[in-house]
Formats: sequence, C-alpha cells, structure tokens
Amino acid sequence: MSSVLDEPTRDERAFRSTGLPPIGLWWPMLERPLRREVLENVDAPLRAVVVRRIFELCELDPGRAPRLGVRLGDNERAYIAGWMHSVDWT
Repeated sequence: MSSVLDEPTRDERAFRSTGLPPIGLWWPMLERPLRREVLENVDAPLRAVVVRRIFELCELDPGRAPRLGVRLGDNERAYIAGWMHSVDWT
C-alpha cells in the first residue's frame, strides 16, 4: 500500500513558517485594541493572549497555539502595511 501526499497549499506553508494562520483570515476580525497593540511594534513578539485570540477567531484550538516567540513574518507585515494605507484609523 502506498499513499501520495499533496503539496502543501500556500496557506499551510504560511501557517508553518510563522506559527499563525493566514493573516487575511484573522486580521479583519481582530479587535481594535489588539490591532493597536500589534501595530505599536510589528517586529515585536506577539503576546500569548493575542496569539490565542487569533486561533479563536480562526476556529482553531487555542490550546495548540504557540506561546512564546511568535512574530509576524514578512508577508504579514506587508499585509498590515497595505491595510493601513486603505483604512482610516480616526
């Protein structure tokens, strides 16, 4: 018996590289105070409560969320930069 594994999708690769689901799924739903916290320093590690909330928003088990050292990758930071240009924060 043999099995064939499909190539991982782009979203699965993104999930593995940062430990987070694709940002397009959770960023639009993330609450404003948590967004502001992330925007204060997009290069800083995310607090565990933020990561847990991201997993909840994506209907993933928050108990499986990484707890320490989760940072946004280049793609996530680029997504946020583009989002900031299209949204009025006032």
